[in-house]
Amino acid sequence: MSTDLAALRPARLMGGAVRYGVVGFATVVVGYPVLWMLLQSFKTKFELYSNIWGLPQQLFVDNYVQAWRIARMGTYILNSVIVSVGTVAVVLVVASLAGYAFAKLRFPGRDVLFYTFVFTLIVPVQVTIIPLYAVVSGLGLSNTYFALILPYAAAGLPLSIFLLRAFFASVPREIEEAARIDGCSELAAFWRVVLPISGPGLATVTILQFLGAWNEFLLALIFIRNPALRTIPLGLQAFFFEYSVEWGYLFAALAMATVPVIVVYVVMQRQFIKGLTAGAVTG
Repeated sequence: MSTDLAALRPARLMGGAVRYGVVGFATVVVGYPVLWMLLQSFKTKFELYSNIWGLPQQLFVDNYVQAWRIARMGTYILNSVIVSVGTVAVVLVVASLAGYAFAKLRFPGRDVLFYTFVFTLIVPVQVTIIPLYAVVSGLGLSNTYFALILPYAAAGLPLSIFLLRAFFASVPREIEEAARIDGCSELAAFWRVVLPISGPGLATVTILQFLGAWNEFLLALIFIRNPALRTIPLGLQAFFFEYSVEWGYLFAALAMATVPVIVVYVVMQRQFIKGLTAGAVTG
Protein backbone atom coordinates (compact mmCIF):
# COMPACT_ATOMS: atom_id res chain seq x y z
CA MET A 1 0.00 0.00 0.00
CA SER A 2 2.77 2.43 0.92
CA THR A 3 4.50 1.61 -2.37
CA ASP A 4 1.34 2.48 -4.32
CA LEU A 5 1.01 5.79 -2.47
CA ALA A 6 4.63 6.62 -3.15
CA ALA A 7 4.11 5.91 -6.84
CA LEU A 8 1.00 8.11 -6.97
CA ARG A 9 2.66 11.09 -5.27
CA PRO A 10 4.88 12.15 -8.25
CA ALA A 11 1.88 11.85 -10.58
CA ARG A 12 -0.19 14.11 -8.31
CA LEU A 13 2.63 16.60 -8.06
CA MET A 14 2.99 16.61 -11.83
CA GLY A 15 -0.75 17.06 -12.29
CA GLY A 16 -0.79 19.92 -9.81
CA ALA A 17 2.18 21.58 -11.52
CA VAL A 18 0.46 21.34 -14.90
CA ARG A 19 -2.77 22.84 -13.53
CA TYR A 20 -0.98 25.71 -11.83
CA GLY A 21 1.10 26.27 -14.94
CA VAL A 22 -1.99 26.52 -17.16
CA VAL A 23 -3.71 28.87 -14.70
CA GLY A 24 -0.58 31.00 -14.40
CA PHE A 25 -0.20 31.23 -18.18
CA ALA A 26 -3.87 32.21 -18.59
CA THR A 27 -3.47 34.83 -15.86
CA VAL A 28 -0.48 36.37 -17.61
CA VAL A 29 -2.23 36.37 -21.00
CA VAL A 30 -5.33 38.06 -19.58
CA GLY A 31 -3.76 40.26 -16.92
CA TYR A 32 -0.64 41.58 -18.62
CA PRO A 33 -2.46 43.76 -21.22
CA VAL A 34 -4.44 45.40 -18.40
CA LEU A 35 -1.31 45.96 -16.33
CA TRP A 36 0.55 47.33 -19.35
CA MET A 37 -2.31 49.75 -20.06
CA LEU A 38 -2.23 51.02 -16.47
CA LEU A 39 1.54 51.53 -16.62
CA GLN A 40 1.31 53.47 -19.89
CA SER A 41 -1.37 55.74 -18.45
CA PHE A 42 1.14 57.10 -15.91
CA LYS A 43 3.88 57.94 -18.44
CA THR A 44 4.67 61.25 -20.11
CA LYS A 45 4.36 61.56 -23.85
CA PHE A 46 8.14 61.32 -24.28
CA GLU A 47 8.40 58.28 -22.01
CA LEU A 48 5.61 56.49 -23.90
CA TYR A 49 7.90 56.35 -26.95
CA SER A 50 11.27 56.01 -25.24
CA ASN A 51 10.31 53.49 -22.52
CA ILE A 52 7.50 51.39 -23.91
CA TRP A 53 7.97 48.23 -21.84
CA GLY A 54 9.48 49.58 -18.65
CA LEU A 55 7.96 51.00 -15.49
CA PRO A 56 7.15 54.72 -15.42
CA GLN A 57 9.91 56.82 -13.92
CA GLN A 58 7.28 58.78 -12.01
CA LEU A 59 3.50 58.67 -11.69
CA PHE A 60 2.40 61.27 -14.24
CA VAL A 61 -1.23 61.80 -13.17
CA ASP A 62 -1.82 64.70 -15.55
CA ASN A 63 -2.97 62.16 -18.14
CA TYR A 64 -5.93 61.35 -15.90
CA VAL A 65 -6.65 65.01 -15.24
CA GLN A 66 -6.66 65.87 -18.93
CA ALA A 67 -8.63 62.76 -19.92
CA TRP A 68 -11.24 63.53 -17.28
CA ARG A 69 -11.51 67.15 -18.42
CA ILE A 70 -11.19 66.85 -22.20
CA ALA A 71 -12.89 63.51 -22.75
CA ARG A 72 -15.74 64.29 -20.32
CA MET A 73 -15.18 60.93 -18.68
CA GLY A 74 -17.25 61.95 -15.66
CA THR A 75 -20.34 62.36 -17.85
CA TYR A 76 -19.73 59.14 -19.74
CA ILE A 77 -19.10 57.14 -16.58
CA LEU A 78 -22.27 58.50 -15.00
CA ASN A 79 -24.30 57.61 -18.09
CA SER A 80 -22.83 54.11 -18.16
CA VAL A 81 -23.55 53.64 -14.46
CA ILE A 82 -27.18 54.73 -14.92
CA VAL A 83 -27.69 52.46 -17.92
CA SER A 84 -25.87 49.47 -16.41
CA VAL A 85 -27.53 49.70 -12.99
CA GLY A 86 -30.94 50.23 -14.60
CA THR A 87 -30.42 47.21 -16.83
CA VAL A 88 -29.33 45.04 -13.90
CA ALA A 89 -32.33 46.15 -11.82
CA VAL A 90 -34.85 45.31 -14.57
CA VAL A 91 -33.20 41.97 -15.34
CA LEU A 92 -32.98 40.91 -11.68
CA VAL A 93 -36.65 41.64 -11.01
CA VAL A 94 -38.03 39.99 -14.15
CA ALA A 95 -35.56 37.10 -14.41
CA SER A 96 -35.82 36.13 -10.74
CA LEU A 97 -39.62 35.94 -10.89
CA ALA A 98 -39.60 34.11 -14.23
CA GLY A 99 -36.80 31.76 -13.17
CA TYR A 100 -38.64 30.86 -9.98
CA ALA A 101 -41.87 30.24 -11.88
CA PHE A 102 -40.14 27.98 -14.40
CA ALA A 103 -38.32 26.09 -11.63
CA LYS A 104 -41.05 25.64 -9.01
CA LEU A 105 -44.51 26.27 -10.46
CA ARG A 106 -46.58 24.02 -12.68
CA PHE A 107 -48.63 25.67 -15.42
CA PRO A 108 -49.66 24.81 -19.01
CA GLY A 109 -46.99 25.49 -21.60
CA ARG A 110 -44.24 26.01 -19.03
CA ASP A 111 -41.58 24.00 -20.84
CA VAL A 112 -42.50 25.38 -24.27
CA LEU A 113 -42.25 28.94 -23.00
CA PHE A 114 -38.97 28.28 -21.23
CA TYR A 115 -37.32 26.70 -24.26
CA THR A 116 -38.59 29.56 -26.37
CA PHE A 117 -36.59 31.89 -24.13
CA VAL A 118 -33.57 29.59 -24.43
CA PHE A 119 -33.89 29.52 -28.22
CA THR A 120 -33.53 33.32 -28.39
CA LEU A 121 -29.98 32.94 -27.05
CA ILE A 122 -28.83 31.93 -30.53
CA VAL A 123 -30.45 34.93 -32.24
CA PRO A 124 -27.76 37.56 -32.98
CA VAL A 125 -28.58 41.12 -31.95
CA GLN A 126 -27.86 42.36 -35.48
CA VAL A 127 -30.99 40.56 -36.71
CA THR A 128 -33.19 42.57 -34.36
CA ILE A 129 -31.78 46.04 -35.01
CA ILE A 130 -34.32 47.18 -37.62
CA PRO A 131 -37.50 46.13 -35.73
CA LEU A 132 -35.93 47.28 -32.47
CA TYR A 133 -35.18 50.69 -33.96
CA ALA A 134 -38.77 50.94 -35.22
CA VAL A 135 -40.14 50.12 -31.75
CA VAL A 136 -37.82 52.50 -29.90
CA SER A 137 -38.51 55.34 -32.34
CA GLY A 138 -42.24 54.66 -32.32
CA LEU A 139 -42.32 54.90 -28.52
CA GLY A 140 -40.35 58.15 -28.59
CA LEU A 141 -37.50 56.70 -26.52
CA SER A 142 -34.61 57.69 -28.80
CA ASN A 143 -31.93 59.75 -27.05
CA THR A 144 -33.07 58.60 -23.61
CA TYR A 145 -31.64 56.17 -21.09
CA PHE A 146 -34.62 53.86 -21.66
CA ALA A 147 -33.58 53.47 -25.30
CA LEU A 148 -30.65 51.46 -23.94
CA ILE A 149 -31.94 50.03 -20.66
CA LEU A 150 -34.97 48.26 -22.12
CA PRO A 151 -33.20 46.63 -25.11
CA TYR A 152 -30.25 45.62 -22.93
CA ALA A 153 -32.59 44.07 -20.38
CA ALA A 154 -34.56 42.26 -23.07
CA ALA A 155 -31.35 40.87 -24.57
CA GLY A 156 -30.11 39.74 -21.16
CA LEU A 157 -33.29 38.07 -19.94
CA PRO A 158 -32.95 34.68 -21.73
CA LEU A 159 -29.56 33.84 -20.25
CA SER A 160 -30.52 35.27 -16.85
CA ILE A 161 -33.73 33.24 -16.71
CA PHE A 162 -31.81 30.12 -17.75
CA LEU A 163 -29.23 30.60 -14.98
CA LEU A 164 -31.71 31.51 -12.23
CA ARG A 165 -34.07 28.68 -13.12
CA ALA A 166 -31.19 26.24 -12.64
CA PHE A 167 -30.25 27.87 -9.35
CA PHE A 168 -33.79 27.98 -7.95
CA ALA A 169 -34.27 24.33 -8.93
CA SER A 170 -31.42 23.46 -6.54
CA VAL A 171 -33.20 25.06 -3.55
CA PRO A 172 -34.79 22.27 -1.46
CA ARG A 173 -38.56 22.27 -1.61
CA GLU A 174 -38.69 21.61 2.14
CA ILE A 175 -37.49 25.17 2.82
CA GLU A 176 -40.43 26.63 0.93
CA GLU A 177 -42.87 24.20 2.52
CA ALA A 178 -41.66 25.26 5.96
CA ALA A 179 -42.35 28.88 5.01
CA ARG A 180 -45.81 27.95 3.74
CA ILE A 181 -46.55 26.22 7.05
CA ASP A 182 -45.61 29.46 8.81
CA GLY A 183 -48.28 31.24 6.80
CA CYS A 184 -46.33 32.59 3.81
CA SER A 185 -47.90 32.68 0.39
CA GLU A 186 -45.97 31.43 -2.65
CA LEU A 187 -44.76 34.96 -3.42
CA ALA A 188 -43.92 35.68 0.23
CA ALA A 189 -41.93 32.43 0.48
CA PHE A 190 -40.01 33.41 -2.63
CA TRP A 191 -39.31 36.94 -1.34
CA ARG A 192 -38.51 36.11 2.29
CA VAL A 193 -36.91 32.67 2.07
CA VAL A 194 -35.72 31.71 -1.43
CA LEU A 195 -34.37 35.05 -2.61
CA PRO A 196 -32.15 35.75 0.44
CA ILE A 197 -30.31 32.44 -0.02
CA SER A 198 -29.91 32.94 -3.78
CA GLY A 199 -27.00 35.37 -3.57
CA PRO A 200 -24.65 33.39 -5.84
CA GLY A 201 -27.20 33.14 -8.64
CA LEU A 202 -28.15 36.81 -8.37
CA ALA A 203 -24.48 37.80 -8.28
CA THR A 204 -23.83 35.81 -11.46
CA VAL A 205 -26.64 37.58 -13.29
CA THR A 206 -25.55 40.96 -11.90
CA ILE A 207 -21.98 40.63 -13.15
CA LEU A 208 -22.91 39.30 -16.58
CA GLN A 209 -25.54 41.96 -17.21
CA PHE A 210 -23.45 44.79 -15.79
CA LEU A 211 -20.52 43.86 -18.03
CA GLY A 212 -22.76 43.50 -21.06
CA ALA A 213 -24.43 46.89 -20.58
CA TRP A 214 -21.15 48.61 -19.64
CA ASN A 215 -19.34 47.47 -22.79
CA GLU A 216 -22.17 47.51 -25.36
CA PHE A 217 -21.48 49.76 -28.35
CA LEU A 218 -23.69 48.96 -31.35
CA LEU A 219 -27.12 49.76 -29.93
CA ALA A 220 -25.77 52.83 -28.13
CA LEU A 221 -24.35 54.09 -31.42
CA ILE A 222 -27.74 53.68 -33.10
CA PHE A 223 -30.06 55.03 -30.41
CA ILE A 224 -27.99 57.81 -28.81
CA ARG A 225 -27.28 61.00 -30.75
CA ASN A 226 -27.06 63.47 -27.85
CA PRO A 227 -23.39 63.82 -26.77
CA ALA A 228 -24.53 64.42 -23.19
CA LEU A 229 -26.04 60.90 -23.08
CA ARG A 230 -23.09 59.01 -24.52
CA THR A 231 -21.94 55.95 -22.63
CA ILE A 232 -18.27 55.09 -22.18
CA PRO A 233 -17.83 53.12 -25.47
CA LEU A 234 -19.30 55.99 -27.50
CA GLY A 235 -17.31 58.59 -25.59
CA LEU A 236 -14.05 56.71 -26.03
CA GLN A 237 -14.68 56.36 -29.75
CA ALA A 238 -15.20 60.11 -30.16
CA PHE A 239 -12.20 60.85 -27.94
CA PHE A 240 -9.97 58.48 -29.89
CA PHE A 241 -10.77 60.08 -33.24
CA GLU A 242 -10.18 63.57 -31.86
CA TYR A 243 -7.03 62.84 -29.82
CA SER A 244 -5.58 59.82 -31.60
CA VAL A 245 -1.98 61.00 -31.04
CA GLU A 246 -2.37 61.61 -27.30
CA TRP A 247 -1.70 58.06 -26.17
CA GLY A 248 -1.29 59.01 -22.52
CA TYR A 249 -4.78 60.52 -22.45
CA LEU A 250 -6.20 57.48 -24.23
CA PHE A 251 -4.62 54.99 -21.84
CA ALA A 252 -5.84 57.01 -18.87
CA ALA A 253 -9.38 57.10 -20.27
CA LEU A 254 -9.29 53.36 -20.91
CA ALA A 255 -8.05 52.74 -17.38
CA MET A 256 -10.89 54.80 -15.90
CA ALA A 257 -13.35 52.82 -18.00
CA THR A 258 -11.85 49.44 -17.07
CA VAL A 259 -11.11 49.74 -13.37
CA PRO A 260 -14.78 49.97 -12.21
CA VAL A 261 -15.59 46.71 -14.02
CA ILE A 262 -12.62 44.96 -12.41
CA VAL A 263 -13.67 46.23 -8.99
CA VAL A 264 -17.23 44.93 -9.45
CA TYR A 265 -15.94 41.51 -10.44
CA VAL A 266 -13.38 41.30 -7.64
CA VAL A 267 -15.99 42.22 -5.04
CA MET A 268 -18.50 39.63 -6.30
CA GLN A 269 -16.23 36.94 -7.73
CA ARG A 270 -16.82 34.37 -4.97
CA GLN A 271 -20.60 34.58 -5.33
CA PHE A 272 -20.19 34.58 -9.12
CA ILE A 273 -18.25 31.30 -9.11
CA LYS A 274 -20.75 29.69 -6.72
CA GLY A 275 -23.61 30.74 -8.98
CA LEU A 276 -22.00 29.29 -12.09
CA THR A 277 -21.23 26.06 -10.26
CA ALA A 278 -24.83 25.69 -9.02
CA GLY A 279 -26.16 26.36 -12.50
CA ALA A 280 -23.81 23.83 -14.04
CA VAL A 281 -24.73 21.11 -11.59
CA THR A 282 -28.51 21.46 -11.72
CA GLY A 283 -28.94 22.75 -15.26
